[in-house]
Amino acid sequence: MKDHFIVGDVHGCLNTLQALLKKWKPENQQLIFIGDIIDNGKFSPQTVEYIFTIKEKFKDTVILRGNHEELFQLHVNEKFDEDWLEKAGEETFSQYLFYDRRITPDAEIFKELPLYYETSSVLISHAGVSDTDNPFDADNPNGVLYYRGPIKKLDKLQVFGHTPQDLVHYDEQTHSICIDSGAYKCCKLTALVVSKNGEIVDLYDEDTHPDDIIGEEN
Repeated sequence: MKDHFIVGDVHGCLNTLQALLKKWKPENQQLIFIGDIIDNGKFSPQTVEYIFTIKEKFKDTVILRGNHEELFQLHVNEKFDEDWLEKAGEETFSQYLFYDRRITPDAEIFKELPLYYETSSVLISHAGVSDTDNPFDADNPNGVLYYRGPIKKLDKLQVFGHTPQDLVHYDEQTHSICIDSGAYKCCKLTALVVSKNGEIVDLYDEDTHPDDIIGEEN
């Protein structure tokens, strides 16, 4: 069993992700994305393509579903979502059309992405686990796609994202760590290395590349 190289919310920041992954050691680290690989940054379809290509080559790579993948697929597959479309979706769809990547197939893939990844020593999800019934129900507003409140302490290390942090740090009280460091907000993208035994080994930050930010000139 490998250690885990866990990447926070990418949000279409392709150049930043590529720089960060130079620190990944695929021979002894399993790559895990905690979700929200799309929306808000400048290169959503290219980021999806890049991550899916990695998974094709490194089969043990895990891509978790974030709320943005969920909102994307729900808008395409089930019901028009004006709020998501105005905040992020219209820009993301424009990027897809410009890049000539098909929207519907990705929506189907996003629909099937897992909500969490768990071993005997670590649980990884997009948002943190709350003290609620069925936290792994995609429709639960207090579940692991959407929750932003106090985290439930588990009997293992919990790693999640979803809520941007000015300073990524381990919370001893809840035995957890949030690694969303606001990549698309001109901040940084974070990766956490966790040993197979659930111990935090390393923390890497990559400053957001200016080319990844909507509104910035290439």
